[in-house]
Amino acid sequence: MDENAIGRISLVEKEGVWDGGGERVHAHLRATQDSLTTPFAVRENAWARDVFVASVQWTQEHRLLTGERRRWLEKCDIGALLGLTNPHADRHLLRLAGDWYAWLYAFDDGVCDEAFTGAQAWDMAHLTLRLKRAVSGLAPGDEPEENYARALFDLRCRIAEHATPAQLVRWTEAVRDYLNGQLWETMYRATGHIPALDDYITMRESASGCLSCFALLPMLNRYHLPEEVRAHPDVEQLSRSANRIIAWDNDLFSYQKEQGDHSAIANLVTAVARQRQFEIASAITYVRERRDDELATFLRTEKRIARHLGMEGKCYIANLKNWVSGSLEFHRTSRRFATAPRVVHL
Repeated sequence: MDENAIGRISLVEKEGVWDGGGERVHAHLRATQDSLTTPFAVRENAWARDVFVASVQWTQEHRLLTGERRRWLEKCDIGALLGLTNPHADRHLLRLAGDWYAWLYAFDDGVCDEAFTGAQAWDMAHLTLRLKRAVSGLAPGDEPEENYARALFDLRCRIAEHATPAQLVRWTEAVRDYLNGQLWETMYRATGHIPALDDYITMRESASGCLSCFALLPMLNRYHLPEEVRAHPDVEQLSRSANRIIAWDNDLFSYQKEQGDHSAIANLVTAVARQRQFEIASAITYVRERRDDELATFLRTEKRIARHLGMEGKCYIANLKNWVSGSLEFHRTSRRFATAPRVVHL
């Protein structure tokens, strides 16, 4: 048995999952979820839910999800997430974001959550290469296993019709980075190794998918974010902080579900507990504190940079705020995270 496996078992044993003590952890987790806040208003795009119906149909046309998996996507109400994170987006362009959200969730449920063994992880590496080619503008083949690549290529071509060349490049790079993050996460799950804390934080920034969504914001809201503004250290910090807040909120809301799926190996709570030798309840508290520290960093950075930005930069910051508040509201209300406690499988 490897060292990481021993570490996982010791974490579970000292939380008392086998003797009923896990209920105490779940109660603490629920209380932590309920206590999460942001100072940003929650708004919703009135067109988003109707738009997302067409996006679900698009996934069916490309055979991304079928049967119960498709019905689960609809029950999770991703259309609400689309509207909450893009409250002021152009109605006609919102469909592009809806298709990207649908692709991301279909890929997460239909591919990433199935890649647990070493052999499946190897297949994931080959699929990632095909997807990188598709998002870069190279047409996929007609083989049945190319369905995700064909859907991604279709979306890339439609985004190219509306995005500036710079916007398209940013989105393409962010998608490639996301795929790298998913492959990295899959390898950890397949081997059963828990990532080191700093490694996990770096990986999660890519694997969350948020940066690919952020890259679409100027196009969806019809403004141009100059490269010198986007690359300013404070603006980059705002993007990084928003990404971390959203990802860590997700880790707190999905931790319970991921225990049953794959022992929550790729989750900040697990990484903290393993590296710092915390009990799970203490790790949950630590993640909450890190998350609130990141929110404070966002607010300090915004205060420092806002008066120096033009309209485009201020629009981008407003979009990031909508994403932070909208994502949290989605996590509170979506059935995707309302799961019953499940025993950790080691």
